Amino acid sequence: MESFGLRGSSIRRACPCGALIASDNSDRLCNRCRRNARPQVFGPPEVPESFWSHSVLAGAFADRDMGALLAAYRHHPHHVNRITQDRLATWLGISQAQLSRYETGENPIDRMDKLKHFAEVLRVPADRLWFDRTGATGRADADRDPAPDVFSAAWDAPSIARSVEETTRSDLAISRRAALTGAAAVTVGSALVEPLQRWLNPVPSMSRWSSGAAVSEDELAALQRVSEGLRGWGGRGGAGLARKAVLGQLDELAERLQRAPAGPTTERAFFIGAELAKVAASMSWDAGLHDAAQRYYVLAVRMAKAGRNDPFAAMCLAAMARQMFDLGRPEDGLDLVQLGQYGTRRTATPTLRAVLLTREAWAYAQMGQVREFHRAIGMAQECFTNRNASAEPHWLHNFDEAELEGVIGARLRDLAAHDPRQAPLAEQHIRRALALRDPSRLRNRAFDVIGLARTRVVAGDPEEACALIKSVLPTAVKLRSGRVLRKLQDFARESARHRQLPAVRETRDAIRTVRTA
Repeated sequence: MESFGLRGSSIRRACPCGALIASDNSDRLCNRCRRNARPQVFGPPEVPESFWSHSVLAGAFADRDMGALLAAYRHHPHHVNRITQDRLATWLGISQAQLSRYETGENPIDRMDKLKHFAEVLRVPADRLWFDRTGATGRADADRDPAPDVFSAAWDAPSIARSVEETTRSDLAISRRAALTGAAAVTVGSALVEPLQRWLNPVPSMSRWSSGAAVSEDELAALQRVSEGLRGWGGRGGAGLARKAVLGQLDELAERLQRAPAGPTTERAFFIGAELAKVAASMSWDAGLHDAAQRYYVLAVRMAKAGRNDPFAAMCLAAMARQMFDLGRPEDGLDLVQLGQYGTRRTATPTLRAVLLTREAWAYAQMGQVREFHRAIGMAQECFTNRNASAEPHWLHNFDEAELEGVIGARLRDLAAHDPRQAPLAEQHIRRALALRDPSRLRNRAFDVIGLARTRVVAGDPEEACALIKSVLPTAVKLRSGRVLRKLQDFARESARHRQLPAVRETRDAIRTVRTA
């Protein structure tokens, strides 16, 4: 036994660089590597340009997956010293558990601010980025068929119909996995807002003569029935087949409209197409396909313009703004809202004005501008009070008192992140929304409950918040809505500071189970 112990003590340990470690050094690194590792405590090491061309990173860049890129970065053979999850998480300003979920794909990274922050911390070269089209085009794009450009195409009716047909056929031809790789590649900044300013100009008149027959009243009635049925699917999550059905119907309609002559039924058909495009955008957004969602919102604006319905085009701009808020870009969202407000300054109904003002307030809430927020919300409430519900178009009927209260409450909760005094007022509005909400509006009620729970966390009552979340989890499982799951993840992140409480740990584990499933 004694001789075995002597032999064991004589075994020399090796550093990851290959050098032997001195017997009196208890560290896993040799002295040289330990000296080199010290700067890495405070941030990522300097790497050569060839670092980013290594095959270990190729898959992450090709898939446009930031989580995979973080994992590949840690395991890159260039690193002499192992990059642990703890160390990388410290550099990124997140927890080790968060980093682990990002790397495994359990929590997809789709917020623009997070993507930019992580890329800046790791010093990823601009020409490698895929998620901000105001920057350089990523090399991964060179091998990828580009999606149809819906921003630069002409705004005459035949060109609009052709853009719709090209976009829908492109989307129907690729797999969902391939579509997800472009989920965060949205257009932002001036590249987003400036092309959409063209909606303020009149659409050129359609030709009175065409090779195709005019859209008949019977065709229009059939299109309306189909549109209403598909629109009913738009509020449900996990509807992959429903999204394909919407795209298929939109494709057929676009092909028909390219050959249709000018006339009132053609204009109404364009408007029905705008409704379908907006539904396709909402479904794409719910599935995490932000790039596709943005394209369909733009197409919805353009088809509404061809259909001589500026108010609905403004409603689509408001929906685009909400997507920008979800991606952490309130300035872009505010620009879109103000574009919609200006374009309908003479034609908007009181309800549409209220919708646009709540979207304006949404931007102020995210930016922490308390006074501007309450000014916009006060004007929205005044407009809503003056509405004549029977005179409003059908596409505004869902914006009822419950929706107004829910939006105000949720935005006050956002504002409470900057001013905690707003939290009690947020709770009042959300509870009123729940009392007014139609029980059949499952997804909206889920948003209300999750919003109320997040408000209770801000108010310092995490255990009641967890009880609320547990009550909504069965609905979340049933809906399979990506947006509901992302709101649950927001709660999990915000409640992390209370994770020492058993109720919080159990709820966070339950949310993780639902997301994984």
